[in-house]
Amino acid sequence: MGPLTLFAQRRPARLARLGGVIVDPFDLRTVLMRACRDAAIEPATCVVWIVDAQRPDGSTPIAYLQPARRVRDDTVQVFRAVGAERAKAFEGSAHRLAVWGHLPGLPESALGPMLRHELAHAVRWEQSGASFYEADERLRAAAGGKAYAQLPTEREANAAAAAYARHALSQVELAELATIPELGGLLAAEAPTDVVGETLALLGEVVEVAPARLEPRQGGPVVETVAPVTAAHAGGVR
Repeated sequence: MGPLTLFAQRRPARLARLGGVIVDPFDLRTVLMRACRDAAIEPATCVVWIVDAQRPDGSTPIAYLQPARRVRDDTVQVFRAVGAERAKAFEGSAHRLAVWGHLPGLPESALGPMLRHELAHAVRWEQSGASFYEADERLRAAAGGKAYAQLPTEREANAAAAAYARHALSQVELAELATIPELGGLLAAEAPTDVVGETLALLGEVVEVAPARLEPRQGGPVVETVAPVTAAHAGGVR
């Protein structure tokens, strides 16, 4: 029995949330397999790094790096903590995800919906291809503040996470997630009618949109805990 389950059993719910989730590789692999099944993503195309550190204040708890993307100074902090060299080893061959090993203030039930959100970005990459995804990244770079959450691909990912949460979690767990400001909006999200059309209209570009595919890796998904690299703070908090 892993730490994610132990938190719920050993401590009252409110104290468990304040203490936060300690992400265990075995438990995360189980949650990943369930979320991949829901997203229709082949688990063996995924690599997930658990950064052995507490989530810094203001940083993203979990993130997705599309297959062709490299870790740079402006990449989200959790991937800068993974490090450019580790990420590069799977460049072009995997959907890469990274999560902080200790997530203060979040209950264990948040991990599944958060993973499902990130996997929605992997689904969009497979459905629309690298050129569209890179266009979406340009739109994301131009957006700021509250506008970021309203981007078509973010609304799509939030809606996927919300649907997953509704059928995977209990009513008590859903109510608990709804009390957390950074997750409350996720549960109420609705997917755009035309993600690709809305994205390109906002960006004012026309790009190739075509399905993409990764070859599954023998042995299934890679899930490993890694020490944070020292350059994690180079680009600031995010």
